[in-house]
Amino acid sequence: MDNELKITLIGAGSAIFGPTSIMSILKSEPLEGSNVTLVDVDGDRLGLVASAAEMLNEFLEAGVNVKSETDRRKALPGTDYLLITAEEGRIDRWQADFQILKNFGIKHTLGENRGPAGLSHTLRTVPLVLDICRDAAELSPEATAIIFTNPEDRIAYAVNKYTDLEAYGYCDGNWDFRDHFLGKLLGIPGEGIHLEGAGINHMVWITELRDKSTGENIYPQMVERAEETGWQPLSHHLYRTYGLWPHENDGHVGEYIGYAPEFNDCSGYDFDDHLKREDEWIGRLKALVTGNYPVEDLAAKLSDYERFTFGDMSFTRMIEGEITEENVFLSGANLINNGKVGNLPEDMVVEVPATVTYGGIHGFSMGNLPEGIASICYREGTIQKLSAEAAAEGSREKALRALDLDDIVHSPKTANELLDAFITEHRSYLRTF
Repeated sequence: MDNELKITLIGAGSAIFGPTSIMSILKSEPLEGSNVTLVDVDGDRLGLVASAAEMLNEFLEAGVNVKSETDRRKALPGTDYLLITAEEGRIDRWQADFQILKNFGIKHTLGENRGPAGLSHTLRTVPLVLDICRDAAELSPEATAIIFTNPEDRIAYAVNKYTDLEAYGYCDGNWDFRDHFLGKLLGIPGEGIHLEGAGINHMVWITELRDKSTGENIYPQMVERAEETGWQPLSHHLYRTYGLWPHENDGHVGEYIGYAPEFNDCSGYDFDDHLKREDEWIGRLKALVTGNYPVEDLAAKLSDYERFTFGDMSFTRMIEGEITEENVFLSGANLINNGKVGNLPEDMVVEVPATVTYGGIHGFSMGNLPEGIASICYREGTIQKLSAEAAAEGSREKALRALDLDDIVHSPKTANELLDAFITEHRSYLRTF
């Protein structure tokens, strides 16, 4: 099958996310026969992932033209969809940020995307992704950028502000909440739940929750079961206070809330488990290319993991909707507000339901959020802009403003010292400071 579509995946060397994303492409019928270029600066890891991708492509008879390239400028010309998963030293840098918070006596649920560590993460990833997107704006100006790298809403804001590319953030949080949290609570498969909501990435306030098979409103069931079981106590408290339930889970939501430690043990992310899983995937890929692991076994395992990760919310849906006659529904897309949420800033990146058509990705107009919820999101939208601009411009002043507004930081002196600690720790990863 001839398909002139070109997808460029930057950061393809990730041992977990790279093969999982590739599997999602290979499983997509509309993407059959398309051109996929895998890009990573780590040539050895890229070669391993690319070899596995070619073997999976042949086994699945997807007809995809798979190429690999360590120089992104050689890969970018002709790109229709630019998928960005790139990050430098994600896990060890994240661990360092979490330790810095501990050193300052700051408890935090995750320490990755919000709070002072979220600023640190932003200072590292925004310039990295901007460099990629500036090259793309020059070499493939018609490309649509889909951003996986976190904090994705801040990065999407920066790419839309500082380049001419059209950029969206992709997050599997809706699926994660529906299948791995709410679905288990109610005994309903995630794909059987219709969810709509509005807000900011990792704090989307649910406005509609229904059983797809019956149309029944299951919002009351969720609240009732939460009261019975003590499920997600922070989100439950916010529901009682503000009238809507935020998702994806208390760990992510807690990154926004200064009093989250009252509801969460703040033990943080399980870094050891992540590294163990990464080693396991590397082992499988190495065994595959040396003939010691059957390709059919890897395809089955990857297919299961792809469903576990993306469910019915794969990023490929954002592409399929533009190249087919099907109007694809997305329960969440991160895009420039432009009035989608009436009482949030126009240029803020919000997360709202969307449809994908030949004309692109179109967010739903969600009206106004309740006043108290809007005030939380408005503050975070301001921090989103200040932190992204600080990262892009190397502005210490804007970085300190972002920290001063942060619900986690309670002292200007602490804000200054935190910023110094982050810059000292990550100096070799900071492009603008």
